[in-house]
Amino acid sequence: MSLQAIKDVRHAWRQLRARGDLAYLPFWRQAAEMAALFGARGIGPGYYLQARWWRAEVPFADKWDHLNRKEYNAFIDRWNARGYQKSSQHKVIEKAVLQLLGVPTPQCIGFLHPLRGACADGAPLRRLADLERLCRTLAGSKICIKPVEGYGGAGFSAFRIDLADGQPVFVHPVTQVPTTLADWWSLAAQNRDGYIVEHYLEQHPVLSAIHANSVNTLRIWLYQARGEVRIAGAFLRVGRRGSLVDNTSSGGLYCPVDLASGVLLHAANAKNPLQTMERHPDTDGQIAGVQLPFWSECQAVAARAMQAFPNVNVAGVDVAIGIDGPRMIELNVRPDQIGCARINLPLRQVDRWMRGA
Repeated sequence: MSLQAIKDVRHAWRQLRARGDLAYLPFWRQAAEMAALFGARGIGPGYYLQARWWRAEVPFADKWDHLNRKEYNAFIDRWNARGYQKSSQHKVIEKAVLQLLGVPTPQCIGFLHPLRGACADGAPLRRLADLERLCRTLAGSKICIKPVEGYGGAGFSAFRIDLADGQPVFVHPVTQVPTTLADWWSLAAQNRDGYIVEHYLEQHPVLSAIHANSVNTLRIWLYQARGEVRIAGAFLRVGRRGSLVDNTSSGGLYCPVDLASGVLLHAANAKNPLQTMERHPDTDGQIAGVQLPFWSECQAVAARAMQAFPNVNVAGVDVAIGIDGPRMIELNVRPDQIGCARINLPLRQVDRWMRGA
């Protein structure tokens, strides 16, 4: 165990001592569990803290059945064939498959690429002039632009398209700061993989009331075997401080969902797992106890999305909730393992079920 890990554990224990409202395992028991899990299972104290395993209600047997990093990678490769994993990781391929099979997803406008770019109607989308021509037809609309290869919200942009002196400009939806298409293009050209351009999804008012500037998405973990799909857990990701993205890697909150009802339990800070909240710290929007709209439909869309891709049996599916229902945003065939800690998902138990054991 590293010196930094020891410091993190001591810091967490100091926080627990300061919280009179939390029931937690004795510190000797936590230390013993951490040592056993690290020594015998390769699961470190950082994962223990992220999973909030100081809570007495989490059985030690469940903790033991979580996976270490090596086991996790082997688990993913066992159930998601390597040759097929890339099929859902390129956003153009993913969008094409979902639309072909009728899975609801935000409407695609085009693929922006210097050699292969094209609009949905077949018109070229390869040069700045092509982008300007397209944006003139979209004046007054909101769009989002995402790298076709990327994760964690990196490179994501959302704009309203206005006309200034007859020329289209990008306007930031929060700051209202305009950007010329030429300025955006000069930066975007550094990404050789290209971008997917979509119509911006207006989220349901229930989600906007929590944090309006980001499209707050559900991460739904699910798996399948023998023709049966199971939902393993879910949490809502919510943006912070005016951010356009909701990813926890970018500072967002995560809000565990009660699977039976679709009710949000609380919000948690990924950087400080002991910090839980009932309301959004920036907007004061209520989180705990909020009923997600279209909850059963969200689960159904997630299942349909996973089943759309061959030889994919485990996924973390990102679903947004629009005004009229859920929309599939992204399928993750190797989702960030820390999500298992956030929803207490012991993957050894999942693996045994999928093997039919």
